[in-house]
Amino acid sequence: MYSIQQASQLAQVPSSTIRYYEKIYLIPPIKRNKQGHRTFDDKDIEILNLIRCFRSLGMSIEDIRASLSNINLEHEDTNMKTILSQHKKKLEEQIVILNAYIHEIEGKIVS
Repeated sequence: MYSIQQASQLAQVPSSTIRYYEKIYLIPPIKRNKQGHRTFDDKDIEILNLIRCFRSLGMSIEDIRASLSNINLEHEDTNMKTILSQHKKKLEEQIVILNAYIHEIEGKIVS
């Protein structure tokens, strides 16, 4: 079992962010010890690491929430590939839209 400070270091996520994720129900409710302090296990750390990874890839909180609901940690590699493929497709769609905006702006600059 880990304290919130230890979990923060292991997952490379600030303690305040962990509390926020718990508050918005992005992570399951964290277990508490007799003193009421949060205690984290390896599964909690793994989930925090996944969230950090997804955030670093630009995924929104809502996309992460949806992805986590479909994750089976025992088959994480397969799930990750599917999730990342879906996220890649969304990013490619955004690129097409942004390129259209750029083209439109360039046309107005030249005029």
